[in-house]
Amino acid sequence: MALTAIEIIDNVIDVSERLLKLLDASDMERERPVSELADQDNKISANTTKLLKLMVIREEKIHQLFKDFSSEELQINQVKLQAISVLDIQLVEKVNRTQNSAKSKILALKKNRKAINLYQKF
Repeated sequence: MALTAIEIIDNVIDVSERLLKLLDASDMERERPVSELADQDNKISANTTKLLKLMVIREEKIHQLFKDFSSEELQINQVKLQAISVLDIQLVEKVNRTQNSAKSKILALKKNRKAINLYQKF
Protein backbone atom coordinates (compact mmCIF):
# COMPACT_ATOMS: atom_id res chain seq x y z
CA MET A 1 0.00 0.00 0.00
CA ALA A 2 1.42 3.36 -1.01
CA LEU A 3 1.79 6.00 1.64
CA THR A 4 0.18 9.40 1.27
CA ALA A 5 2.21 12.59 1.30
CA ILE A 6 1.04 13.46 4.81
CA GLU A 7 2.06 10.01 6.10
CA ILE A 8 5.54 10.38 4.62
CA ILE A 9 5.85 13.91 5.99
CA ASP A 10 4.79 12.68 9.42
CA ASN A 11 7.39 9.89 9.16
CA VAL A 12 10.11 12.42 8.31
CA ILE A 13 9.07 14.60 11.26
CA ASP A 14 9.06 11.58 13.59
CA VAL A 15 12.49 10.40 12.44
CA SER A 16 13.88 13.95 12.70
CA GLU A 17 12.64 14.25 16.28
CA ARG A 18 14.12 10.85 17.12
CA LEU A 19 17.44 11.96 15.63
CA LEU A 20 17.46 15.09 17.79
CA LYS A 21 16.71 13.06 20.93
CA LEU A 22 19.41 10.54 20.07
CA LEU A 23 21.93 13.32 19.45
CA ASP A 24 21.05 14.82 22.84
CA ALA A 25 21.47 11.42 24.49
CA SER A 26 24.82 10.96 22.74
CA ASP A 27 26.01 14.32 24.02
CA MET A 28 25.02 13.38 27.56
CA GLU A 29 26.87 10.06 27.25
CA ARG A 30 30.04 11.84 26.13
CA GLU A 31 29.93 14.11 29.18
CA ARG A 32 30.07 11.21 31.65
CA PRO A 33 33.16 10.69 33.84
CA VAL A 34 36.21 8.92 32.46
CA SER A 35 35.72 6.06 34.96
CA GLU A 36 32.68 4.94 32.95
CA LEU A 37 34.47 4.89 29.59
CA ALA A 38 34.36 1.13 28.94
CA ASP A 39 30.59 0.95 29.14
CA GLN A 40 30.31 4.31 27.40
CA ASP A 41 32.15 3.10 24.27
CA ASN A 42 29.55 0.37 23.67
CA LYS A 43 26.68 2.83 24.10
CA ILE A 44 28.28 5.38 21.79
CA SER A 45 28.81 2.71 19.16
CA ALA A 46 25.18 1.56 19.45
CA ASN A 47 23.97 5.17 19.29
CA THR A 48 26.11 5.82 16.23
CA THR A 49 24.56 2.81 14.50
CA LYS A 50 21.07 4.05 15.39
CA LEU A 51 21.92 7.55 14.16
CA LEU A 52 23.15 6.23 10.84
CA LYS A 53 20.06 4.05 10.35
CA LEU A 54 17.73 6.95 11.17
CA MET A 55 19.61 9.24 8.80
CA VAL A 56 19.24 6.72 5.97
CA ILE A 57 15.52 6.28 6.68
CA ARG A 58 15.01 10.05 6.80
CA GLU A 59 16.87 10.61 3.55
CA GLU A 60 14.92 7.85 1.78
CA LYS A 61 11.59 9.28 2.97
CA ILE A 62 12.50 12.78 1.82
CA HIS A 63 13.55 11.49 -1.61
CA GLN A 64 10.35 9.46 -1.84
CA LEU A 65 8.30 12.50 -0.91
CA PHE A 66 9.69 14.67 -3.69
CA LYS A 67 9.79 11.84 -6.22
CA ASP A 68 6.24 10.57 -5.73
CA PHE A 69 4.31 13.81 -5.20
CA SER A 70 3.95 16.96 -7.25
CA SER A 71 4.66 20.40 -5.87
CA GLU A 72 0.91 21.08 -5.84
CA GLU A 73 0.30 18.02 -3.65
CA LEU A 74 3.09 19.08 -1.34
CA GLN A 75 1.87 22.67 -1.20
CA ILE A 76 -1.27 21.41 0.57
CA ASN A 77 0.94 20.28 3.44
CA GLN A 78 3.03 23.44 3.62
CA VAL A 79 2.78 23.80 7.40
CA LYS A 80 4.18 20.31 7.98
CA LEU A 81 6.91 20.92 5.39
CA GLN A 82 7.87 24.03 7.34
CA ALA A 83 8.06 21.85 10.46
CA ILE A 84 10.52 19.62 8.59
CA SER A 85 12.52 22.71 7.66
CA VAL A 86 12.67 23.83 11.30
CA LEU A 87 13.78 20.35 12.35
CA ASP A 88 16.43 20.42 9.60
CA ILE A 89 17.82 23.65 11.01
CA GLN A 90 17.85 22.18 14.52
CA LEU A 91 19.62 19.05 13.30
CA VAL A 92 22.27 21.03 11.44
CA GLU A 93 22.88 23.29 14.45
CA LYS A 94 23.08 20.30 16.79
CA VAL A 95 25.52 18.46 14.55
CA ASN A 96 27.66 21.59 14.13
CA ARG A 97 27.80 22.13 17.91
CA THR A 98 28.68 18.48 18.45
CA GLN A 99 31.37 18.63 15.78
CA ASN A 100 32.88 21.81 17.25
CA SER A 101 32.84 20.28 20.71
CA ALA A 102 34.57 17.15 19.41
CA LYS A 103 37.18 19.26 17.62
CA SER A 104 37.98 21.21 20.78
CA LYS A 105 38.25 17.99 22.81
CA ILE A 106 40.58 16.47 20.22
CA LEU A 107 42.77 19.59 20.25
CA ALA A 108 42.89 19.50 24.04
CA LEU A 109 43.90 15.83 23.96
CA LYS A 110 46.60 16.56 21.39
CA LYS A 111 47.97 19.35 23.59
CA ASN A 112 47.94 17.00 26.58
CA ARG A 113 49.70 14.33 24.54
CA LYS A 114 52.37 16.84 23.49
CA ALA A 115 52.93 17.84 27.11
CA ILE A 116 53.17 14.19 28.17
CA ASN A 117 55.68 13.46 25.39
CA LEU A 118 57.79 16.49 26.34
CA TYR A 119 57.70 15.51 30.00
CA GLN A 120 58.77 11.96 29.17
CA LYS A 121 61.75 13.24 27.17
CA PHE A 122 63.10 15.01 30.25
